[in-house]
This record gives sequence, structure tokens and C-alpha cells, in this order.
Amino acid sequence: MSIFTNVSLIVLFPATLLLLTLEIVLGSYKALYPQWTTKLAISNLFLNILWMLLIVYLLLNPNLIRPYLAESLAKVFQRSPEDITTQVSLIIMGVGLSSIATTIIDSFMGFKHLRTERIKQLFK
Repeated sequence: MSIFTNVSLIVLFPATLLLLTLEIVLGSYKALYPQWTTKLAISNLFLNILWMLLIVYLLLNPNLIRPYLAESLAKVFQRSPEDITTQVSLIIMGVGLSSIATTIIDSFMGFKHLRTERIKQLFK
């Protein structure tokens, strides 16, 4: 028995696989060519925006986790299913918001690296 709905995973798997592939390609490019360019900073921003859209979709999708998960967890922790549902929702929101915060910081740092590279080129 799966705790996730099959429809949600079928829809999210190709998008997640595509984003992971793009992340690996961009990370490899950053490792091979450590100098930041405008194109690299914009592609980093675009990839971060796509990750944020996927995370927001996960946060706003109430049908992602099957209803019997709350009942199973309620039995384990000896609480009501409503308590478990609320706590699981808060945990998902906390993880989602921290993920969004780190993607925003990563995008900001990409443009900061770009500005630093341009300043270095000016003083050469």
C-alpha cells in the first residue's frame, strides 16, 4: 500500500526528473566553468523558479497523501487523525517554505557572483 496517490506521482515524476537532470547539467557547467556569466545567472534563476513552482504545487495539493495515512499515524502516536493531519500539514509547509527560502537565496547568490565577476574584470 502506497501512502501517495498514484496520479500525483505520475504527474510529478517527469517534472522532477527533468528538473534533477537540469540541476546536474547546470552544476556540472558551474564546476567546469566557475566564472559566472549573465547567461549562467539567468539559467540558475530560471531553474530555481521551476523548483519553486513544483514545491508550491506540492504544498497546495491536498490529494498528494492518501487519507488512511493520518489514521495509521494516529494509531501509532495515539492521537486523533485531525491532530495528525494538522501536524503533517505544518511539517509539509515548513519544509516547503524553507525550500523556497533556499532557492531565493541561491538565486540571489548567483547574481551576487555575477556582480563580483564583473567587478573583478573592471579592475584587471
